[in-house]
Amino acid sequence: MEKLPLSFLSTGSGSTDFSFPDLLGTHRTPLRMPDEIVEEIFLCVPPNDHECLLCAALVSKRWARLLASCGFHHRYHERHRTPLLLGFLGNHLIDNSGYACFIPTRAFRSAWPDHRDYRAHDARHGRILLNRITRGRYLLLRDQPVRNWTAAVLCTTINDGACNKLGCYPGHFCVVFIGIDDKEIFVSVYSSDSAAQLTYDHLNWEVLPALAGNTLYFIFERGITMLKYNLATRDMSLIPLPATPFFRRIVPMAMDDGGLGLAEVDMQSNLILWSIEIGPDGNAGGWVLSRDIELKTLLHAHALVLFVVAIADAVGVVFMYTVDGTYTIDLKSWQGTKVFSYSCYDIIPFVSFYTPGDGLWSRPMLDI
Repeated sequence: MEKLPLSFLSTGSGSTDFSFPDLLGTHRTPLRMPDEIVEEIFLCVPPNDHECLLCAALVSKRWARLLASCGFHHRYHERHRTPLLLGFLGNHLIDNSGYACFIPTRAFRSAWPDHRDYRAHDARHGRILLNRITRGRYLLLRDQPVRNWTAAVLCTTINDGACNKLGCYPGHFCVVFIGIDDKEIFVSVYSSDSAAQLTYDHLNWEVLPALAGNTLYFIFERGITMLKYNLATRDMSLIPLPATPFFRRIVPMAMDDGGLGLAEVDMQSNLILWSIEIGPDGNAGGWVLSRDIELKTLLHAHALVLFVVAIADAVGVVFMYTVDGTYTIDLKSWQGTKVFSYSCYDIIPFVSFYTPGDGLWSRPMLDI
């Protein structure tokens, strides 16, 4: 085939420098989609597919900043409202020291999953409360050391009912301590916005407290009595628990209707759920047996249930210790799942959404 001369591409002036016109616009700068439209697309990603949000954040710095912003965090929570059980914190004892580790139940992974010399006490509203364990294991809140205590972490807006328990993180928080010293039982409230102890009010340090409305419920005296503490009025009162002829571990829980409930395992390894009646005057009445669930049909044949250890009431999941490890029961689907082959002496469920920038333990935490 005969080759064409170079003059074929000539414009007639003897020059061979020639380029075809950009008829298709391939060299034009691509149009930039507004951030509002990009955010609206990402808001449609369901919480179960949070891996998609992480992959999208790796596409560009612009998308990463957008997905990690507090505005997207709040709007994503408002859109979907129902959080996920991302995992739980298990407390272990190693060489007479504490060891808190994060065990995931989904694809979510913590940036710092293990904390030696720490014990996890509570996880709520996207925050985790850790205690640095010392040899004496005393907490110095007052003039004398406190030997038995528990605590709950909350957002500060829950006092006036403004907290929707969804997008309140990050922000100011408060920690409610229930303790006992050589003289008395007391309640102390710490607030991060003032970085000071606010008040002392006088009045079983092993069970995670429950939050129902703006009221905290603590179990003590080996499952015999419950302490009710109103965060708005700071009033305290005692509520007797259902009497049983055997020693048990009973755990408080918030019900779907905002009321208070209890969960325990009886001598036949059945899950017992209680709910409390509210009288005409608005005060708590007696306890009513709401459900009696035979666990043998839901769990592995060798999983003899010992007791309830924790409840993620925001998603309706109960954690139970068995001779075969740690299991969960979903109170909505009634599905039993083995989540850990071993048993920790304490479990703190971590319930939240996950959007890029929400790295667990990626921010400084309250060291108590």
